[in-house]
Amino acid sequence: MKKILLIAITVCIIGGASGYFGYKAYTKPTVSIKEVSANSDGTGTLLEIKEISKQPVEDELPMEMTEEQIQNTIHAMSHQKVKAKDKWGFIPLTDERINRLLDIVKENEETYKDSDIYIAILTRWKAHDFSRIDKDHNSIWKIQKGNIGKAKGILSLDEEKAFIREHFEVE
Repeated sequence: MKKILLIAITVCIIGGASGYFGYKAYTKPTVSIKEVSANSDGTGTLLEIKEISKQPVEDELPMEMTEEQIQNTIHAMSHQKVKAKDKWGFIPLTDERINRLLDIVKENEETYKDSDIYIAILTRWKAHDFSRIDKDHNSIWKIQKGNIGKAKGILSLDEEKAFIREHFEVE
């Protein structure tokens, strides 16, 4: 009898966890997108993406993030703008997230082994400089010992819009 009860409880726990993580994996964030001038002289265009979030960024990205969590977040955000055969993880690349991650990394600079790399990447992105985001992606990818999904370039504006529409709900 105890064995059957233990099996039933285990199945319920696994089923519940699978349901929750399955829901999170297939629930697309809702975002708005807008084309904005990339440079102060009016040249170039980039997409500004804002997430209509139910969770404050401080809750999503706490100051106590591990270095692995920082890497995973930067990596998943870069997917919005890079060409790669395989991509896993999609987080909207927003100014709010960039600023929060930069604060977290600077606060934990002494404890993160590769904080200088994260700060360089996030500082560029904060200035809306995505001219080397494929190289930024690959820097993180190498730190994570990636072997599939190396970035091979930067998406065009139209390709980025298509990526956003595929992976996020657009208002």
